[in-house]
Amino acid sequence: MNIPVPSIVAAGLALACVFPAWGQALSDPTRPPQEWLDAQPKVAGAPSAFEQEAPPHLQSLLIGPSYKYAIIDGQLVGVGDTFNDSRVVKVSPTEVVLRSERGIQTLKLFADVDKRPANPVAIDAAPPPARGKRPQSGSSKSVSKETK
Repeated sequence: MNIPVPSIVAAGLALACVFPAWGQALSDPTRPPQEWLDAQPKVAGAPSAFEQEAPPHLQSLLIGPSYKYAIIDGQLVGVGDTFNDSRVVKVSPTEVVLRSERGIQTLKLFADVDKRPANPVAIDAAPPPARGKRPQSGSSKSVSKETK
């Protein structure tokens, strides 16, 4: 029974590579922190204080020749549809108007944009006066000396 030494060394190295795999399992890098996992689950139907105060967000407007729809907080609504406890009254190219017991609420697509009309411009106005041209190198002065 003569076993070659290279075979024994190869078997030993193979076993040495397997042992670390039995040591510690790798952690999942996409797993949320343990504090989040230990938190108490929210009771269904009981929104948090943040969710109660957050106003609806107008995300998109879909307007065509025969339809007007809006996407509010991911929900597709049209004129006359209900969103939460509000009814959609108007859908325009820049905003949606909701009516509820609390009153009328306007959701703007671009809330921070304040549109104002442009200043009027006279159509028959004369063009602004032309500015004087700067003389270029080799200007007409040198040409006039040569012609004299």
